[in-house]
Amino acid sequence: VYIFIDNIIIFSDIVDKYTKYLETIFNLFKKNNISIALAKSYIVYPSIELLSFYINRFGLTNIEYYITTFRNFAFLNNLFALEQYISVFRFLRYLILYYA
Repeated sequence: VYIFIDNIIIFSDIVDKYTKYLETIFNLFKKNNISIALAKSYIVYPSIELLSFYINRFGLTNIEYYITTFRNFAFLNNLFALEQYISVFRFLRYLILYYA
């Protein structure tokens, strides 16, 4: 039986927690005889692009292509369209860096 795990993301803004998380994962891998491909590993990177997201010390944001799509929306000319536009951004706010 072969099992493939595509992504494991470990993030912490505190180095001690980060190393503890890594130690836990590596011990779990060792205990269960799971190997990883080092060529596909991102360890201690300041930022990475993964699964259509840009991940850095500030959190995660969507890649510019998706942000550009929202920037190119046509001008909103009625209240209903404005409400829809706002609700989309309310839903996606955690994906937009520095969204207030």
